[in-house]
Amino acid sequence: MTVTVERVVARAAGVAWFALLHAGWPGAGPGPGQAAPPLPPNYPPPNYSPPSAGAGNAGHSRPPEYVTPPPPGWYPPPSYPPSAPGVDSDRTMASLAHWLPLAVGPVFSFVIGTFAVFLCFIPPLIVMLTAKSEFTGEHAREALNFRLNAIIPGAVILALSMASPPLGGLLRLLLFVGCLIIQIMAAVKASQGAQYRYPLGIRFIKPSQA
Repeated sequence: MTVTVERVVARAAGVAWFALLHAGWPGAGPGPGQAAPPLPPNYPPPNYSPPSAGAGNAGHSRPPEYVTPPPPGWYPPPSYPPSAPGVDSDRTMASLAHWLPLAVGPVFSFVIGTFAVFLCFIPPLIVMLTAKSEFTGEHAREALNFRLNAIIPGAVILALSMASPPLGGLLRLLLFVGCLIIQIMAAVKASQGAQYRYPLGIRFIKPSQA
């Protein structure tokens, strides 16, 4: 029992001496022939210079702040440019330049019949005059040129309708279906942000030269 108590006391004294040694207690250094306890690994850190003692830092040194380096092969994420404003609205307006003639055409047909083909150029003309981007203006200009070209067969169909109403009605239906297919294709291209050029037509309205 006495031997066990002595071992406990000796071990407690050793722990206390070790704590005093690391706390800088005077007189707690290693004895003659004894080596100082080893320092922690990587201490001090590389390229570390202790701060000079100033007015508010006399006799005190602040340990450096450790910054974990990035892993190999790591790169900062790229900075993406902000999305261009008005892209969605430009596509919508460009699509309307092709859709609106198809919407107002049947309405005008019930009121003025074949004469409706002479008024379907008005919606793309309004879109072209109010366009805020070159993309919208180009689509509106294409739709306007297409509708101006449609006036030529419309005038022929109007003359044939006076001579033969059934023939005129059939030709008018074919003209409407042809315009419907072509302008739906143009509207889809506009909604996708792509350009579209109408086939087989005279371009009465050309882009303004800067």
